[in-house]
Amino acid sequence: MTNRMDDWNHDDPEPPTSDLRRRAESRLATEEPLPGDDVPEPAKRLIHELRVHQIELELQNEELRCTQEALERSRTRYFDLYDLAPVGYLTLNEAGLIQEVNLAAARLLDDSREALIDTPLTQVIVPDDQDIYYHFRHQLGSAGEPQSCELRLRRAEARPVWVRLEAGLVPATASDTPPYRIVLIDIDARKRSEQELSEAQSRLHLVAEIGELTFWEWDPNTEEVFFAPEWWRQTGYALGELPLRLKEWARLLHPEDRERILDHLSRFVETPKTLSEIQYRLRCKDGGYRWFMARLTALPTADGPLERVLLVHQDVTQSKLSADQAVHLAQHDHLTGLPSRALLDQLANHMLASARRSGGGLAVLFCDLDRFKAVNDTHGHLVGDHLLRAVARRLRAAFREEDLVARLGGDEFIVVLANIGDAADAALAARNAIEVLTPAYRLDGLELHCLSSIGISLFPQDGQTIEELIRRADLALYQAKRISPGGYHFSTEDSTRGAGGRILSAPPRSTRTPEPPDPAGPPR
Repeated sequence: MTNRMDDWNHDDPEPPTSDLRRRAESRLATEEPLPGDDVPEPAKRLIHELRVHQIELELQNEELRCTQEALERSRTRYFDLYDLAPVGYLTLNEAGLIQEVNLAAARLLDDSREALIDTPLTQVIVPDDQDIYYHFRHQLGSAGEPQSCELRLRRAEARPVWVRLEAGLVPATASDTPPYRIVLIDIDARKRSEQELSEAQSRLHLVAEIGELTFWEWDPNTEEVFFAPEWWRQTGYALGELPLRLKEWARLLHPEDRERILDHLSRFVETPKTLSEIQYRLRCKDGGYRWFMARLTALPTADGPLERVLLVHQDVTQSKLSADQAVHLAQHDHLTGLPSRALLDQLANHMLASARRSGGGLAVLFCDLDRFKAVNDTHGHLVGDHLLRAVARRLRAAFREEDLVARLGGDEFIVVLANIGDAADAALAARNAIEVLTPAYRLDGLELHCLSSIGISLFPQDGQTIEELIRRADLALYQAKRISPGGYHFSTEDSTRGAGGRILSAPPRSTRTPEPPDPAGPPR
């Protein structure tokens, strides 16, 4: 520091002044008094200048100390802001080597700060993400503006971590500072949540696809509807092909379902439930109808009133067909396709109730094959099964559409005749059945003869229930087989006389050409 005393000519009346001198002069004035009159004037001025100079040095020392304290506080704040920051900070040189790294960045990289210094940043980036970083560096250099990217960093003893890099260039005037400053933000939790959400959505989409699930929404206030993309795919319509109004959707409903479904929707809006379910048929793009099931859920506004209705929609066509098929299989004989005993009871009771209401008659014919056991014993059960199928086809063809033909089991069949006037009508039907069943059965080169005997009971004279009528017809069948196989017999003598006399023997063979062989034929 230049000593201003050297620049002062002691012969000058006043030394040069400055802010520092003025402050020193001000402090000196409050301290010691000036030397007495016995001190020569030049000496007084010299002593005064020495004291001022001393005070100036003291003031400069105080300022230096304050500056040092401020610098220390600044260094402490820098440490707090840089080293203790919750995000990672890096500075890189032109070669991409790490020059500075804070504690958060060291923790992210799972390594010490000392070990990271002069390490290429590319060395800690996952190989698959290197291209992201190179593009990021290129954009940073070419655009000259802050850039950001997301990538994964490798760590010494842990799995890679997702981070967001935000970087900017240091101004060119700061020549001694590394040119790149990078902020590392830990986004690992967010990325993993996004991945879990994406996987959950993929699984949900797969479940929806397998279960043929989708959804649509209806706004009862505007009558507008919104269909999810999967809805359009299920129905075959192009996206946006249909007007998005409820009445347009309702036109696609099967005529038998339309009124019921619209009424259900109206009632749901009036008294929204937590969950409601409807099933309906909808016309698809190909013109066919498919079965859908929809579960309705009310979506209220924040204030409470109903805003929209969410309908989770599932294509149940296959399950509906499977259910119908299951019911059919449960109610029909698997060998002949005729109604089984369960369906026989159900349908016959309906026919009996109708006969009671109308005052009409009804007849039950119990049919049995007289030589069926011999066929089974001689040719085997598979041939016997084919014979039963052929008998069922002939029997079904021998009666009217409104008559019921069923198989009880084995070689026993039941026929319920509706709207029978008297015993003569029942006898005529029995004779026709025997005539149809009598011709030989040609099955895969075999010519099989199998006579049929029939027992007949009449409603109301022989019983009031189907069970009773079947039992009486069974007894009549026993009499027919015992007295004259291949004929028919009524349950009572009165019925026999009403039919024109006892007819027990088999009628003459039909001159019709025997039916062609069973297309299925017995297995070879």
